[in-house]
Amino acid sequence: MIAMSITHDKVLVELGELPLTVARNGGRGAAIVIVPSAFGVAPDLELQMQELSSDASVVVAFDPFFRDGTGVIPYDDMTKVRQRFAGLDRERTYRDLGAVIAWTRRQAGVERVVVLGICFGGALAFRAAADKLVDGVVTWHGSRMDQCLDRAADVRCPMRLHFGSVDPVVSPEVVEAVRRAFSGRKDVEIVVHEGATHGFSHRAAARVYHPGAEQAGMQALRELVAALV
Repeated sequence: MIAMSITHDKVLVELGELPLTVARNGGRGAAIVIVPSAFGVAPDLELQMQELSSDASVVVAFDPFFRDGTGVIPYDDMTKVRQRFAGLDRERTYRDLGAVIAWTRRQAGVERVVVLGICFGGALAFRAAADKLVDGVVTWHGSRMDQCLDRAADVRCPMRLHFGSVDPVVSPEVVEAVRRAFSGRKDVEIVVHEGATHGFSHRAAARVYHPGAEQAGMQALRELVAALV
């Protein structure tokens, strides 16, 4: 039996070595690769990773902002978040995601990979699905996904997209556009959590955390990694 563990590794990418946080706990389902929110791989996300690793064969999160050298940002520091986004090269970050997916398959010896996109990571996860890089996608309060809808027909893997009903970043109109783009697709589930706002998955952010929405998002991951064995 494998003991629960959090370890760290790196993968060589453009302009440096991309830090990885890796959780294992004897799970046998598909692997999970996580694109975290702008706050980074915070301790509460690490705890979620540990819990998910009881189901997934391995759970890997990477730091999309490692090049700015600022590490994890507190949930109430929106000034630094805005600075991060202002300096983010999204195309390079997408290539980072591809490198992490490849590393996970190679190092963990797994065939199936599910990407979890949190906040801005939702659009990156969507694009990875459209490019056939992954076998499944889950998003938590994923933003900018409406900008990817011209690729909806290219998505051929199951997706579980979780939104909040009072999210000021992802409006009801955006959620409805996503719903229309996948109309008739039984493998794409769109869930809107009543009363949940942006950041509902962040356990340590008391102002926005929504336990029901977060647990539903966790369960969606568990079910998908089990189904893709």
